[in-house]
Amino acid sequence: MIEPEKFQEVHKILRIRAEAIKKTLFDILVDFGFETEKAQLCARLFTETTIDGVYSHGLNRFPLFIDYVSRSIVKADAQPVPVFTMGSFERWDGQSGPGNLNAWMCMDRAVELAKISGYGMVSIRNTNHWMRGGTYGIQAAEQDCIGICFTNTKPNMPPWGGLETWIKGFLWE
Repeated sequence: MIEPEKFQEVHKILRIRAEAIKKTLFDILVDFGFETEKAQLCARLFTETTIDGVYSHGLNRFPLFIDYVSRSIVKADAQPVPVFTMGSFERWDGQSGPGNLNAWMCMDRAVELAKISGYGMVSIRNTNHWMRGGTYGIQAAEQDCIGICFTNTKPNMPPWGGLETWIKGFLWE
């Protein structure tokens, strides 16, 4: 049997300051071709997602994200471009850019439109994984707006008690 003192030593949690994590991620992103401003926001979003307890879409996902950047699946220098506008509705093309940065831009644009006309609806295509969907609902709330965010995917979850995957993982915030 392990003595309680030894048990506590074995199960110590490594704690790293958020600023140190952000700085490390920022440096990596710059090394992989991100502009300073984009690298700062991207590093912040990955860090905050982890701090908020969504580990699967924070630091745990960062190595895969960087792998995608290194293979040009995610294009670090891509800039979203508008492809359709009709009043307070816009559709953008993400140019295969980082999904979290594209989604951030879309929510900013939706809020901007909403502040002009009462609502704003922005969609984006040709993008990559947006990471934690809740990020963008929080982003809207911090600007005194309500954000309804969703995404699409192939069926990847079985219903409760089921074995067959037929539920799509879209998210409402």
